[in-house]
Amino acid sequence: MFVKKSSVSSVGIIRRCLSTQRPPFYEVFPKKSIMNRVLFDLDSRHSYRKLYTVYENVYKTLDNDEEPVIPKFVDASDLMIMKKSLEAIRTRSHATNKHLLQLENELTEKAAEHGNNDAVSLLAYEAFMDKDAPKDDKEYAKELITKLLDMKHPLTTKLSADTCIQNGMVEEGEHLYLEFLKLENDTFLASEVYKGLGMLYFQRADLTKSKLYFEQSVKTGPLDKLAEVHYYLGQLTTNDADRSKYHLEISASQGFLQSFPLLGFLELNYFQNLTKAREWFKLGSEMGDVQCVIGLFDCFIKLDDLKIASRLYLNLRESLSNSKDQEAQTVWKHFIESRGDSINKVKDLVYSNETVTGNIVKDTLSSQLNKKTTDKNNRWGI
Repeated sequence: MFVKKSSVSSVGIIRRCLSTQRPPFYEVFPKKSIMNRVLFDLDSRHSYRKLYTVYENVYKTLDNDEEPVIPKFVDASDLMIMKKSLEAIRTRSHATNKHLLQLENELTEKAAEHGNNDAVSLLAYEAFMDKDAPKDDKEYAKELITKLLDMKHPLTTKLSADTCIQNGMVEEGEHLYLEFLKLENDTFLASEVYKGLGMLYFQRADLTKSKLYFEQSVKTGPLDKLAEVHYYLGQLTTNDADRSKYHLEISASQGFLQSFPLLGFLELNYFQNLTKAREWFKLGSEMGDVQCVIGLFDCFIKLDDLKIASRLYLNLRESLSNSKDQEAQTVWKHFIESRGDSINKVKDLVYSNETVTGNIVKDTLSSQLNKKTTDKNNRWGI
């Protein structure tokens, strides 16, 4: 099976029309040590040394209609692994280089042209989901997707399930997820399917099944792709505080923001560890999480540091009470209702701060918090 390049990938045509001066390939391509590691993780048949020239050949043709030189020893699956290697580096680094992203997309097209069905599926879904794609492109993409589903192609089955879930067709999506697991149940894609099923059952409040599927996701997936799964497992294991903390620390250490307040409150209220709680709350508040600012307020009330607590209160009031956002208003209402005694402790200081300096909140809060951090060499406090 192959893709008609002009039909499915309108992105490629646009890219060629917008020719731009690109930096030299060696300036944007990842370091040899990094690429060797990623290619090894992906079970590549070829080393960095063999594939470097192929990457470079494709990169040099991004802005013209020339066909890159692809050696005979490189087949469709090799091209897909080359694409996945760039995707893996982009995901792990949480950074996107536009030139490497275009190279990644071009490798997908080349893999499809050489007959890789995973690449065909990705491009077909890209066209099918593109609202601006021509009608003919959409029809051809739909035809390809139907053929791949008839072949019981795993990736197409998963992408179809994802699409059903996103469009509210939950039962159809669940059926397709289960059909996928009949095709393969111990791969990276299977890990994502287990995660999808775990989230479905979590939303249904069937927590036993949800936990089982999330645990299967952890068993079959790479650690750097499981932050959200560990976040959910942290909530599903609250009857075992140590286990819950274990999952939340993994999630938070990978930067999953929603884990920070849960972990902070677990440290504060269950383990009674103010130092660690303050560190997690501080990290979360630096990334804009309002629950972490509330957690910091609780910490400084417990420390009887009413000066900083009053400024945190002012910060919250300024951010939430006058907001037009309904969620912000709800958070503010819950805050003042659940922490009346703590707020009463700082009222005099709040009045003093407003009278003497007006709106003093945001400029000094960060430096004050930094002064209160005791262990500068252990920022994570783990």
